[in-house]
Amino acid sequence: MSHIRIDKQKALKKWAPVLENMGVAGEDRLDWMSEYAEFHSINENAYVNATLAGMGSVQSPQPSFFAGYNQQTAASSAALSTTNGNFGSGDLGQNLLPVAMKIAAQTIGLDLVAVKPSPGPKLDLLYIDFQYDDVAQAGTTGRPQVFKITAVGNGSKETLNTVKSNLTSYVTANNLRLTSDGLQGGRLFATVATGAAGTFWQSTGAGLVTTTSPTTVFGGAVEFLGFSRIDGSPIFRSYRQANSERVSTPSYAYTFDASQNTFTSPTSSMVDQVKVIGTSSVTGVTIEMVSALEDHLPGFSANWAGGPDDTKYGSGAYPMDRLSDDNAYAGVIGPKVSSKSIAVGTIEVSSALRRTEIEDIKANTGMDIVQKMESILVNELSQTISKQIVAKIFEMGALNRTSSAPLKGTFTAVNATASTIFDLDTTYAGSNIVGGETTHAVQRKLITKMVHASNFIATEGRVGPAQFAVTNGGLAAALMDIAGYTINPTKSKINGSGQLYPVGQIGDIQVYVDPYMKYNDNRIVIGRKNNPDQPGIIFVPYLMAQSISLISEATFAPRLLLRSRYAVAEVGWYPQKQFMQIGVYDPDTLLN
Repeated sequence: MSHIRIDKQKALKKWAPVLENMGVAGEDRLDWMSEYAEFHSINENAYVNATLAGMGSVQSPQPSFFAGYNQQTAASSAALSTTNGNFGSGDLGQNLLPVAMKIAAQTIGLDLVAVKPSPGPKLDLLYIDFQYDDVAQAGTTGRPQVFKITAVGNGSKETLNTVKSNLTSYVTANNLRLTSDGLQGGRLFATVATGAAGTFWQSTGAGLVTTTSPTTVFGGAVEFLGFSRIDGSPIFRSYRQANSERVSTPSYAYTFDASQNTFTSPTSSMVDQVKVIGTSSVTGVTIEMVSALEDHLPGFSANWAGGPDDTKYGSGAYPMDRLSDDNAYAGVIGPKVSSKSIAVGTIEVSSALRRTEIEDIKANTGMDIVQKMESILVNELSQTISKQIVAKIFEMGALNRTSSAPLKGTFTAVNATASTIFDLDTTYAGSNIVGGETTHAVQRKLITKMVHASNFIATEGRVGPAQFAVTNGGLAAALMDIAGYTINPTKSKINGSGQLYPVGQIGDIQVYVDPYMKYNDNRIVIGRKNNPDQPGIIFVPYLMAQSISLISEATFAPRLLLRSRYAVAEVGWYPQKQFMQIGVYDPDTLLN
């Protein structure tokens, strides 16, 4: 469907007046709904102008085919299992653009995510990342100079968590600093490629990598650069022979010198040679490349120069001197291209009426129940879409929660204790109420936690702070009681019954209530609504409303089937970084 091209400006000019008359407001909604309306209009007109009216582009039936069986080469049971064709009538239901616009307008959950209309049932997105070094298979056939270890085999060996704990303990004990930009305050080295017990050590002078002689042997040694900002995996720099000047046999143009390489075997893969990481014995490690956009390593472009005294400075603290420049090649950063295919799914619901019901309801109330049933079906679909969007947002918030913040345990909705730095446990205030800790002070503490998480999203997601929060009615009431709360300035004209609804704003965060969350489900999720080309969650509508009407042979009354085809998907690199879930433990109900 990539052949369908539209002019977005002309589409906006054409459809904006229609959408505004339907109660649709907001520049963002008008923009994507105009684009969707144009796609939908093109698709709907294609049905009308097909080769057979109302049947789409279905070819004339052939006597040798099964009825309704398209492009089948043989009418045999064996042929049915092949890919030549599939059963299906080929009928295409009536597509009603007004109903589609009504569903799109009533779905309040679309205010929380970006929308990218699709002209077809599948959307292909292309992503480009930039990684330190340029090798095809990190850890196996490739030998990247910078790599991170993302997993360690289980069994009798120590796990990655133990490795990370040992590294952190050594950093703390030696007064080094871990930042999101790597290790600072000194340089830390570790043994990796050896079968014997490894160790940690610090540099004791300019250019030295060990505290024992010989100081120029690099075999089995790596430099620890810090933990990945995204997944917390340890990042290392390996030693790699630079050029022929440093080999032990000058008469040859190039000779592999094991003393100048971390991985001393020229034929074995990196994975096979990593047997220890510092003091931890490991097996079956998983090695990955390091993203240059997500984890910046200043030493990569400075030839890992630490400064006049390596005991005081980390890699990249100073530019390299002339000798280092002459004896080393510049680091290489290469692109990594990947794609993601998003296939739409379907939700559908139908109505059932009897002739007597239509007649009696019309006579007693004057209501056109047929038209009313359409509104009920529209509300059912729009609620389903909103709930799926909110569920995806909570899923991404929970994922970021478990991988980003200091996590001490798990959080359940009813019985829990605060387990991350963003959670709020109000038991701290239980003994301080008499001493001056008020309910409003606890509520204010909740706002601080939300702002804390919002700043974390801005720092880690690198797009911006949180824009919205979704929670239950109880916590929303506590937020509405806080000084500085702003009532939602515009009441929605299109919000259906039982829908997610906005209740106001605190600072730059719009607060929404999910009516389906129980009052003891004390979770809050905050997040950003980014552009479709940025990391996050997108809603991909293909056919927001496809309507099929018929007269039932059993009741001789009208039946209506209403269906939507769309996808709710996370896109971009690390989309979970745009959301954060917050847990609130309030056993004494101090907040409400």
